[in-house]
Amino acid sequence: MRYDDIMKYIEERNKLGSVPGLDNILELLRRLGNPEKGIPAFHIAGTNGKGSIMAYVETVLIEAGYKVGRYISPTIIDYRERWQVNKEYMSKRECGQIMGHIIEEVGRMEEDNAGRPTSFEIETAAAFLWFKKKGCDIILIECGMGGGLDATNVFTETPIDVLASISFDHMQFLGNTLTAITKEKLGIVKEGDILVSYPQTAEPKKAVDKLVSKNKLAETGRYFEADPDALSDVEDGLFKSSFRYKNEKYEIGLAGAAQIYNAITAIEAIEAFNTVAVRYGLKKVPKKIVKKGLKETSWQGRFSVLSEEPLFIVDGAHNSDAWEKLSKDVRKYFTNKKLIFIIGVLRDKEYEKMLDLLTPLMEYAVTVTTDSPRALDGKVLAELIGERGVKAVFTDSIKKAVKFAEKQAAETADSVIIGCGTLSFVGDIIRTVKKK
Repeated sequence: MRYDDIMKYIEERNKLGSVPGLDNILELLRRLGNPEKGIPAFHIAGTNGKGSIMAYVETVLIEAGYKVGRYISPTIIDYRERWQVNKEYMSKRECGQIMGHIIEEVGRMEEDNAGRPTSFEIETAAAFLWFKKKGCDIILIECGMGGGLDATNVFTETPIDVLASISFDHMQFLGNTLTAITKEKLGIVKEGDILVSYPQTAEPKKAVDKLVSKNKLAETGRYFEADPDALSDVEDGLFKSSFRYKNEKYEIGLAGAAQIYNAITAIEAIEAFNTVAVRYGLKKVPKKIVKKGLKETSWQGRFSVLSEEPLFIVDGAHNSDAWEKLSKDVRKYFTNKKLIFIIGVLRDKEYEKMLDLLTPLMEYAVTVTTDSPRALDGKVLAELIGERGVKAVFTDSIKKAVKFAEKQAAETADSVIIGCGTLSFVGDIIRTVKKK
């Protein structure tokens, strides 16, 4: 199939929405020859920080000489960003071939009344098929939304499961308590797996500890937990940070306090990998490679600096926990600065909480209706910001919003532009600024 036809097909398929459950994906993978089998995998679930943790792990493993396949969702720059081998996107030609083959199989499934896969299930199958074709040594698979019922949860054995930070999001699917959400995320843990966890808050940690105890993960050396108490000499900066972890010094180039916790989670994930590498005919990753990989890691859209004149930051924070972390970082890095926000949000998110956290920091706001069927009207958003005592203006395109914010910044001394609201919205801002 032609790439353009693939995009039209997926756009139409997106109307099916999210359908939790594994029957469709398992049947589709069976028909494709089960390409998910035979390659050691890191499988990551969580609410915030999944992408950053995996970016660290990916860079470290590539530095160690491995061919690494990585599947992520959602994407922020390009549709093909979801499928990468050693950070190279699937080509449009390959996308047409792989997706075309799968779409034909989906058609046969539907004719046989054997299921109707969603776009995410089709894309997940494409990841496994492409990684198999490319001969990857290791694959990194990020859950789309949940865990136990997520379309990525198809492994009979996953050497390493990683649990990122847990907070409230997608409650209509995952549950209304942090315990329920954590249990669903932990559904990726199979018998024999190793579990690696981010430093969780009290309620998620209790659920994690219960699973660890029940499955005897700690006693059998199959549980690794990032330990904030092992951190020292932390120097947290906008362009780079450094710290000691378990008496080893590391540097990272990703800004934001949460990135240090994400980095030590990645360090623990590599330690976990080293305990099973030989089983898969792979070599352990030495500390010097871990340090180099962390230092070289980049990850767009996570408190990223787009430009320095004016200083322009974008952050894909899209739920209350991430917005709280963003507000703390903004206060820390930009004390006494005048902050001009470009904001677009989805109407099914807790945007009122976001505004309560961020409007006290705003000098000015420019709102946009994001390019999503779930978008909150930017005019409504501007009104809500105005009700909180901040001057806000609606623009009908991201291009106009960026131009307007940069004009305001030029007229306002000590100003910083911050774009935030959703990952896809941040991706649109990045593309707009890069084109300029």
